Amino acid sequence: MTLLALETATSTCGVALLHDDTVVAEAHLHRPRIHSERLTPLIEDVLAHSGVEASTLDTVAVSMGPGSYTGLRIGVSTAKGWALSTGANLIGVPTLDAYAAQLRPVAQPGDVVCALLDARRDEVYAGAFCWTEGRIEPHAQTKALTVDVLPDWIGEVSGQLWLVGDGAAKSADALSNVGSAHTMISPTDLPPSAAWVGRRGRARIATDGPDDVASFEPFYVKDVHATPAPSPFA
Repeated sequence: MTLLALETATSTCGVALLHDDTVVAEAHLHRPRIHSERLTPLIEDVLAHSGVEASTLDTVAVSMGPGSYTGLRIGVSTAKGWALSTGANLIGVPTLDAYAAQLRPVAQPGDVVCALLDARRDEVYAGAFCWTEGRIEPHAQTKALTVDVLPDWIGEVSGQLWLVGDGAAKSADALSNVGSAHTMISPTDLPPSAAWVGRRGRARIATDGPDDVASFEPFYVKDVHATPAPSPFA
């Protein structure tokens, strides 16, 4: 399988090209508000460095949320466009699933990885995943939560608890007594990765099949609230 993967749910704008589970090329920019300008050039650069023609793509995987509303819209619309223009399949990958999967090299059976993205004020987007014999399984449903209710949401953790994402720092105190040990990894040391969106996308399409391009939408978790622009006549 030749798979193009996109990550735009956070300030990271990332693209990766995978052959099966092997990353052939990837590029990431860790800067906010550049996704609309830089995503397509990054895709073109990664394809060129991989020596892959767009017409040979089998699948386009995209980080589907939760995360930045604008980033998700840009990523999903771009993924749809490339899938339609190349005839590739489309697969959405939950953002926090792909983020947590990056702990595969170090997490042990029974450990829980809690991926947390800052949702402003005292809220985070939270998803918890358990490692069982090398597989990642959902442990607690992805939700938008205030940090004070995180212990009740995550429940019992028999092994070590890992915290990743830019919402981990403000959640650490609330989760300090959960699990047998507690490790927080800075988002500067472990930012979101398009390569892991690709790996999780490959696994998802193998078990669930592709998404419908026409009806696919981002997974926002929270309702989108637009703030009306002030009237120039007020």
